[in-house]
Amino acid sequence: SQLSLGIGDDAAVWQPRPGYKTVLTVDSQSEGTHFMPGWLRPGEIGGRAVSSSISDLAAMNARPAVVLVSILIETTRTEAFFRKLYGGITAACKDYKVRIAGGNISRGPLSVTVTSIGEAQQKDITERNQLANGDEIWVTGTPGLARLGLLQLRDRIFGRSTYPGIRRALDSFKTPRARVEEAAALGRTWKPRAVIDLSDGLFRDLLHLQDGSRVAGNNPPAGIIIEEEALNALEPLAELCRRAGLSPAHIALAGGEDYELMLAVSPQTASAARLNAFKTRFGVPLTRIGKVSTEKPGLWLKNVSQGTLTRLEGNSFEHF
Repeated sequence: SQLSLGIGDDAAVWQPRPGYKTVLTVDSQSEGTHFMPGWLRPGEIGGRAVSSSISDLAAMNARPAVVLVSILIETTRTEAFFRKLYGGITAACKDYKVRIAGGNISRGPLSVTVTSIGEAQQKDITERNQLANGDEIWVTGTPGLARLGLLQLRDRIFGRSTYPGIRRALDSFKTPRARVEEAAALGRTWKPRAVIDLSDGLFRDLLHLQDGSRVAGNNPPAGIIIEEEALNALEPLAELCRRAGLSPAHIALAGGEDYELMLAVSPQTASAARLNAFKTRFGVPLTRIGKVSTEKPGLWLKNVSQGTLTRLEGNSFEHF
């Protein structure tokens, strides 16, 4: 792909490589909605905005190429604040190997909107609508960890504890990373039927997977059974929740803004060799958390040891 006309004209001109499709997404990070004043450094605000947008491309297994950046900022902010904010944006773009093709700056309540543009061959694009009976549900990383970071910033649930896991939770919220390379590797070797990035929380994004199943013609949509023990075993989530008197499964489900990947794969896909290869290359855990059941519509939480099956309903996520 190439950017034949970039910053300096009224609009940019970008051309994907021959045989590739253009994949586009947009995401905003606004003070007062996604974070509160004082929670993030200016550079973290900028970097977080880029990562949250590019994460949607990762879920589609598209390679990010260029971004457009729109910033609303109050006139009361200092020039130093703006330089650090934009520095976080440019550093993240360099990290993801994308170019800033243009954007806009206006007066208003602090908000950063990033439009990400990428490319992928049609055969490589992963969607949400291919769930099949017996598929396994897997997640990268530790869903719910960013939620604990948010709760520490908002409510100081860990007080002044210096336990190292708390820093990991804070970093998960402040400086998330889109799983671009991980998605590409999973796309090549695992061939997932459906992928979604965990931006709204595990519960809400499971509902989105089911919505994709409905769009694909499954009525009722495919049922999904999540294993409570698998969520309760996620680390360092489990240890942190123990210290705070919280349920790991509840925090993982409520979650939000982890930007991990959740994928549905056919049974036997996740061989020991593939799991080891992924962990060795990326240092990121992959965890099987449930399965698809077209015979049992709905979203369910199963506790094997207690022999219970609880229907998950309602809306369990708010930003804060």
